Amino acid sequence: MANKKLKLASGKEVTLIEMSVDDIDFCNDVTNIVFDKDGNQILRNISAARTAWIRKGVKNADDSFIKKLSEEDKNELSTKVRESQELGE
Repeated sequence: MANKKLKLASGKEVTLIEMSVDDIDFCNDVTNIVFDKDGNQILRNISAARTAWIRKGVKNADDSFIKKLSEEDKNELSTKVRESQELGE
């Protein structure tokens, strides 16, 4: 995948970049699934995983850029980054 321009629903424009397999694995491994004493599934580190996908998959995604994104932008963008990293898994 070459760099790919993307316009978010909010109108913000970003450039997605190709991630290495190691970076993709890292982002996939950030979220932890644990179970409480009653067997209920709990997801941990969801926000950290979302930030990792953005930081590693969006050009110039430093703290300043990420802090300017709304929660909706972060959710949309992290999903688009994951979808753009096609590995055929």
